[in-house]
Amino acid sequence: MSNVRIRGTNRIPQLISALRELSEYGIEVGLVGSDDSEYIMIASVHEFGITIRKKKGSINIPERSFLRSTFDEKSGKWFDFVNKQIPKLLNGSMNARTICERLGAKMVGDVQKKLTELSDPANAPSTIAQKSSSNPLIDTGGLRARITYKVVRK
Repeated sequence: MSNVRIRGTNRIPQLISALRELSEYGIEVGLVGSDDSEYIMIASVHEFGITIRKKKGSINIPERSFLRSTFDEKSGKWFDFVNKQIPKLLNGSMNARTICERLGAKMVGDVQKKLTELSDPANAPSTIAQKSSSNPLIDTGGLRARITYKVVRK
């Protein structure tokens, strides 16, 4: 973390207040506030996988986590991003909500990138033929386009 210089008057109460405000926010990322149940179902199926049993065999859609895996892979970088913003919060050039908005946008971009780049496990040959694409998580782009964030007060 960068050094913060305090000159003149005692600004410690304002600094404590700024940090407290930051801790009062949370960020929700995914299909946030979406009432589009089709895409919520698609996201859930891919995030966790599913086996659909039929009279003649079954269809297995493997787990292709794009939310949890992005969080696992990127949480350190997101922490570093916020850490670099703290001096701006403390010197008053940025407020806590703005930091969260910027982090939310960064998180959405990372999740969307993961959706686009994920290739394993691959689609079945019949699925590739049906949608004319081998990308397991991109068909029309509807799921990717619906990934968003919301800054919430805890």
